[in-house]
Amino acid sequence: MPPKVDPRDWDRLFRPNAPRRGGPLRALANLLFVGAGIGIFVGGTFFALRYGLERTRDNNIATTQAIETNNAIVSATNTARALAAASTRTAAAIRASTVVTATTATQSATTTTPTAVVAIIGRSKVLNGGNLRKSTVVSPATVIGQVCPGDSVDVLEQTMVGAARWYRLRVTQIVDVCTPQRVPVNSLGWISSSLLAPLTKP
Repeated sequence: MPPKVDPRDWDRLFRPNAPRRGGPLRALANLLFVGAGIGIFVGGTFFALRYGLERTRDNNIATTQAIETNNAIVSATNTARALAAASTRTAAAIRASTVVTATTATQSATTTTPTAVVAIIGRSKVLNGGNLRKSTVVSPATVIGQVCPGDSVDVLEQTMVGAARWYRLRVTQIVDVCTPQRVPVNSLGWISSSLLAPLTKP
């Protein structure tokens, strides 16, 4: 049975200010609008996440590079300090060796004759064994060692101490058998003239 027509429907639906019903086009437009909004939201979220990941990756790379650079600087500094310490120890060892060498040379020079030629005033031989001394003072502190009968000497200078004559000499040759305290060849020192034979010309 067909519905009854209400005469008021015309005025309600078609009067000038009546509300409009949306048709299929309106629904399609709404659907497209909503889809576009969702697409924009999803796209923005994707780009934001991608940008955030890239920033995080760049920050991680920069941090790693900074750590590596700092480690390299620390390693280089430690190496330089170790080299400087080794160089200082080497220099100290060289200085110590030089001091020891100089001391040894000085000590050797006190008992041996320099290589330079020294003028002599005469030659002689030891008649009586006795002490070769650092000076003309008779004291245990001045004794260098012993000369033995038969040793040959070059006399370099002479001096008088009271009534006694002293010669400064260099030992040029020693006999084969003598006391263990005997001085070696080229030893320099003072000796009383009473222990020597008369001088001969050089």
